[in-house]
Amino acid sequence: MIDGTIAHLSSQLELGKARKVEFEISFLAMGNVAQAIAQLPSNPLIKCKGFLAAKNQRTRHILVLHIDAFELLN
Repeated sequence: MIDGTIAHLSSQLELGKARKVEFEISFLAMGNVAQAIAQLPSNPLIKCKGFLAAKNQRTRHILVLHIDAFELLN
């Protein structure tokens, strides 16, 4: 298992206008995906696939990205 923080920066269309989207979110990965992430260099650009879930039952308003797969972009 590996956990950490991932940063997102993009431009998205909203009502026909570009909107800058920037945030950080905690992530969690397990098994082979965790091992592969641990081998990445510092600050890689990656495209992630997975799902969002509450951190736990007591903090349902805090989301964690569970990474199931990723692709190295750089």
